[in-house]
Amino acid sequence: MKILLVEDDPFTGELLSATLKTHRYIVELATDGQIALELVNVYNYDLIILDVQIPTLDGISLCRQLRSSGCTTPILILTAKGSNDDIVTGLDAGADDYVAKPCEPAQLLARIRALLRRGNANSSAVILTWGDLSLDPASAQVKYQDKIVQLRSKEYSLLELFLRYPQRVFSRNAIIDHLWKIDNLPTEHAVTNLIKDLRRQLKASGMKEEFIETVYGLGYRVNKISITEEKVKEETKEKTGEIYMNQLETESVAMNQIFAHFRSTLEQRLKILAEVVPERSPYRQTTQSQISPEQQKKAKEEAHRLAGSLGTFGYPRGSQIASAIEQLLIGKTFAEPEISQFSQLLIELKQELTNPPQPLENIIESSLTPQVLLIGEETEFFDRLITQASLWGWQIQLLSNPSTITLQQIAKAPPIAIILWLDTSPLNLDRLSLLSEIKQEFPSIPLITLGKEDNLDTRVQLARLGSERYIVQPITPNQVFEVISQLLVPSQEKDAKIIAVDDDPIVLKTLTNVLQPWGVQITCLDNPHQFWDVLKTTDPDLLLLDLEMPTFSGIELCQVVRQDPKYGDLPILVVTAHTDRESTQKVFAAGADDLISKPIIGPELVTRVISRIERSRLRQQLNHIHQQKAAIWQQQARIDPLTQIPNRRAFQEYLQQQWHQLIPESETLCLIICDVDNFKCYNDLYGHPAGDICLKQIAQTIQESIKPSDLAARYGGEEFAVILPKTSLDGALRVAQRIQQKITQLKIPHAGSSVKDYVTISMGITGKIPTADKSFDSLIAIADEALYTAKKRGRNTYCLCPL
Repeated sequence: MKILLVEDDPFTGELLSATLKTHRYIVELATDGQIALELVNVYNYDLIILDVQIPTLDGISLCRQLRSSGCTTPILILTAKGSNDDIVTGLDAGADDYVAKPCEPAQLLARIRALLRRGNANSSAVILTWGDLSLDPASAQVKYQDKIVQLRSKEYSLLELFLRYPQRVFSRNAIIDHLWKIDNLPTEHAVTNLIKDLRRQLKASGMKEEFIETVYGLGYRVNKISITEEKVKEETKEKTGEIYMNQLETESVAMNQIFAHFRSTLEQRLKILAEVVPERSPYRQTTQSQISPEQQKKAKEEAHRLAGSLGTFGYPRGSQIASAIEQLLIGKTFAEPEISQFSQLLIELKQELTNPPQPLENIIESSLTPQVLLIGEETEFFDRLITQASLWGWQIQLLSNPSTITLQQIAKAPPIAIILWLDTSPLNLDRLSLLSEIKQEFPSIPLITLGKEDNLDTRVQLARLGSERYIVQPITPNQVFEVISQLLVPSQEKDAKIIAVDDDPIVLKTLTNVLQPWGVQITCLDNPHQFWDVLKTTDPDLLLLDLEMPTFSGIELCQVVRQDPKYGDLPILVVTAHTDRESTQKVFAAGADDLISKPIIGPELVTRVISRIERSRLRQQLNHIHQQKAAIWQQQARIDPLTQIPNRRAFQEYLQQQWHQLIPESETLCLIICDVDNFKCYNDLYGHPAGDICLKQIAQTIQESIKPSDLAARYGGEEFAVILPKTSLDGALRVAQRIQQKITQLKIPHAGSSVKDYVTISMGITGKIPTADKSFDSLIAIADEALYTAKKRGRNTYCLCPL
């Protein structure tokens, strides 16, 4: 489990970090509130331990900002401020618990465990288990069949991560994000080695089951099938496919429930369609439908939902018929021959639904097994590719006659990747033309070309046509699959949030079932009226919108999102059964990023959704980096490079800001200007490097003598200035005395001083209540005059003006 510790005291931070690390927690330390805020926005944490009094952004303000931005990570406030009022303030700000320092380590650890259990819905039990394997977070002990398993720190953390999120697929980047600190990030190869080490340790403990499942091209997850001793005999049947079917049945539990619900609604849905056409006598033909516009609209919406869902549940022909019915109902007139055509289609639909659906395991297999399209004549190498693809969790579809391939064939079942074999020299023009057409029609599908020619002309020609990888023979099947894997791997740095809007609840359940195993939090909405309120409260990473819905269409919702400054860049995917040119043009003209056709195909949906989210997050990270660089540049432009305190530009900006801010408040603004006595003589006597060291010491001393709300700046050369907002003249005088006393205590030797044998300073002090008819320049002029008076008096003193 990964904890963010926000503590500005280095010793306390080091002690707490060491305590937590001994109990197998991964600890990230932030020393101020602003750094902590940026870390939470970029990385995943299971718990935040927060001090209240921290620089830049205090703990209470940070807590409020995190909660207002939708952060649900448990927050534990750990601070020396333990009064009832402080506790109430902290909990009201959004903290989950409040612990006062000093705190017994055992009590702190117990509260941490309680918050982690409360914040993790997947691990309500104290002990995490998988078959005979168990992990007790309280004692950090792992057992297999009641025997202790010795694991190293990272192996233990990886095992705990998998057991807490058994349904998640973790990419290598996601594992790095959870198990390593940001200042010690390894390469993805380290994750591969860690997976191997954990597998080896579990095997050495006697475990025969495979705990970690590799989802090739995507990452790792907990194996959902635990092979018990009673099932050992069944392992010998693996070649017959019986175990594979059992695995598919296990995977299909959730889909079966949705399917049963879908079947139960068909009768009512067909009844709504049947109400469109009144009963017809063979002796009398009805020439005009007697239904109302409202009935026709209701039937059209129902036909639209059926067109999108029937194919998903095993009736692809039924989906086509429902789409044809919808087109008839869109028309303004509904008379003969539309009525006859509608009646015939309805009969065909009812007859189609009496047939058994496509076997459910086939539906699940197509959803769970990504398809790779291989185009080219059959060869021995292709046979090896097809055979070994299952080891990578893929299935290869071979189209052995490229000359007969149409783009419609590919569109019916879009693959996750396409491999095109170029077996002639020079390159076959028909094959190159096919390559160009495929890339133009399916730009988001990775396209790999295999060939024999290894020269620059060939590579440039293929690159121009859109080939993303060119592989030259000879090559092994594994090398091909490695290339595909590199093109497909998505990053899951943080759980993605999606809003799906569709008036068909069956489609919403299907979307949820397909996307949730990939770490996606999906909010389903069947009423477009609630869309904007849900959007503002959810703050999603992506939108899935149905094209046609009652009241507000997907195109209208897309246009609403695009015109909003906050959500205008949100990725939007439109899901529709209409893939004609006119509908497609309307979708992209409204600002959608992509279009997904119904019936929904699992691998296509997952690939497009995750890739869009990843692309959006990458763009956000780049923007964040640019903003950080700009902020650093602006900050550096206001910091004196020698003393590392604000420079004259920052001084003037802050003085002007405070002047205008205090005008309506009628509060006093004070200013102190300091000058190092006989500093030119000091430089001549000791040299400029020693003079620089002297100025650094004085700047640090002045900085330590003021409050966080005050500002100390290097005004120029050996001059410094201190701005004291909402401070009386008496208060400013006490600050000046404190500065002078601390500099005297430094005892920096100065043999050339006309006052003492050590470095001294002179100060001019002033203050006034800002008014609109005066400028802050008047305050500087008076402080300068006071400083001049102090120097005339013999230096090593201060003058308060006016008095």
